[in-house]
Amino acid sequence: MPKIPKIAIIGAGPAGIYCAIKILSEIDAKIDIYEKNSPLHTLLPTGNGRCNLSYNEFDNKILASNYPRGEKFLYSVFAKYSPFDTIKDFNDMGIKTYIQDDGRIFPIKNSAKFVRDTLLSKLKNKVNFIKKEVNEKLTGYDAVILSVGLKNYPKIMQSYGHTIIDIKPSLVGLKIKEKEFSELEGVSFNDVIFTKNGVSGPFIYKLSSYMAYKDFPYKIKIPLICTDKLTEYVKLNPKKQFKNALSNFIPKSLAGVLIKSDVNCANTKKVDIEKLEYLNLTATGYDNNGEIVHAGGVKLNEIDNNFKSKIYPNLWIIGELLDVDGLCGGFNLQFCWSSAAICAKNIVQQLRG
Repeated sequence: MPKIPKIAIIGAGPAGIYCAIKILSEIDAKIDIYEKNSPLHTLLPTGNGRCNLSYNEFDNKILASNYPRGEKFLYSVFAKYSPFDTIKDFNDMGIKTYIQDDGRIFPIKNSAKFVRDTLLSKLKNKVNFIKKEVNEKLTGYDAVILSVGLKNYPKIMQSYGHTIIDIKPSLVGLKIKEKEFSELEGVSFNDVIFTKNGVSGPFIYKLSSYMAYKDFPYKIKIPLICTDKLTEYVKLNPKKQFKNALSNFIPKSLAGVLIKSDVNCANTKKVDIEKLEYLNLTATGYDNNGEIVHAGGVKLNEIDNNFKSKIYPNLWIIGELLDVDGLCGGFNLQFCWSSAAICAKNIVQQLRG
């Protein structure tokens, strides 16, 4: 009777769990999954609880352009396992999906909990969950898969000899120097949301991702209004207070912070209108309440295109632990699914000899 292979997966996040599912769909294996927290607990807040599974883009290069780090590496990754494959496999598991107008892909049930429960049901009585953080090399396994998150990555990476690129928050809210905007907590405009300490929202997440390795403080330039349209409105309403005119283009509370005087439109200077094309702020640090993922991780030149380590035998590294991170829109989860599926296929091929 052939020997049943033993596999260890360190980390029960989306990549680790999906990798286990894909392996067991091909072969019988004894899989131990090491995780100090509840399996897939990081999946629950994704997509504001709705679980943004992927993004509707099937040109691999265009899809990869949404990753500030890892773009070229991902060309071949998405050629092997794309959003099309994700949609098909999730549909086969009973997770039906739909595509929003903005291209984001969600489960029809709009529930991250449903996705989590469905994925875990595929592993029920098939794997052994071990509630433990692993900080040393594991022995006695035919394959070891590292899929821990970066926020509190264990010392195990150094023990395996891999290089970690500096880890920085990405897709994160930012604190700002300009305290006068603190009274606008909850006010939003142009994909920006004011918070108690600064700014958040899709525009800021994207900005923080590209600026992940920029030292604080740095300047933020946020599109505010079309000055041509405001100029035309001002001409048509000369007796109206300028800040009230501005309220037709941005939230009234924001207009009140930007314009303190009661000057009317007729007395408003062109230069004062032109200054409102952008909102200029100064980022002073991270507002971790909005943090979603991290930049940095294991250097990509230390793994092959099947996510197998070039440094240590029978070791694979997938998901957020690698130096790959995407923008908002389902890109980070798509990388989890792709890296897990490719890794699983490679392990199965190796075990089959």
